[in-house]
Amino acid sequence: MRKKLIYYFLGIFLLIATICFFTFNRNKETFFGKDCPFCQSFILDTNKFYEDDLVMALCTHKPIMPGHCLVIPKRHVERFEMLSDDEVLQIFRVIHKVDLAAKKAFGISAYLLWQKNGREVGQTVPHVHFHYIPRKTGDGSILKFIFKMFLVSAQKPIESAEIQKAAEKMKTAMDEPAKNLKA
Repeated sequence: MRKKLIYYFLGIFLLIATICFFTFNRNKETFFGKDCPFCQSFILDTNKFYEDDLVMALCTHKPIMPGHCLVIPKRHVERFEMLSDDEVLQIFRVIHKVDLAAKKAFGISAYLLWQKNGREVGQTVPHVHFHYIPRKTGDGSILKFIFKMFLVSAQKPIESAEIQKAAEKMKTAMDEPAKNLKA
């Protein structure tokens, strides 16, 4: 009986979360706007902590958890299938580097990669980006985590000083040689 009640509430929660997710992400001006935030230097200057010839990594302005980062191609590309093979390969190499740095900087034990490919699934920024969303043992329930994931678009952005602090923490961790970490 208790298990059925939990599944019932989980189902209702997921339904509400899905409705909120797609409602908050249906702004046509944001998706089809002229200015891509990932191509604007004032955002990159604040949020970026890694850059190479093809890829950048930056801290998000609406983190689900501390250490929530984005990995993006430098070239403006709207959809995953438009990436070159080199860009795809380098994105995943950088995700690996971000993971090692997040372990050092935030003590994470697990992570979720999340990539929305198209407006119909809630992509609001027309530039391919992978969300690296870390978790730590003891962060709380998975239900709370899922709830935060779906309501993140409605939350207020964190202050730029807080973003810069997280970016500096990740940059420092990426610059340090790997010690006692298994890849």
